[in-house]
Amino acid sequence: MSTVVRRSAVTVIEASTLDGLLNLLKKTFHGQVILITQNYRVVQVERRENFNPEELLDPNLGLKEDNFKPGAVRDKIVQALKGLEFGQIVLVVKKGRLVQIERHLKERFSDLQGLAGDGI
Repeated sequence: MSTVVRRSAVTVIEASTLDGLLNLLKKTFHGQVILITQNYRVVQVERRENFNPEELLDPNLGLKEDNFKPGAVRDKIVQALKGLEFGQIVLVVKKGRLVQIERHLKERFSDLQGLAGDGI
């Protein structure tokens, strides 16, 4: 399997996983696809879908092919994953169009008192 993103010897995401992610995006009409990273690796993928009642009857529900450029989306996802030790990449889809990519960084502190929930 070819590796898409690497950090040292750690595989962040495999090419086949990224292909599966792009297919998941194609099936999304309103919602989010979320990549969760831990130790520079994608460890979980979540999909949240919102539906309007009339859309449930539409057999063509999903990302519109003419609005979806897999190569460009793949490059943006790879760019967002680089250097993300702990955090999330959120792909936001509205009306069958990928409209934004959010990058949420989590900072972990082990040597500072009070940041691990102490006293809360």
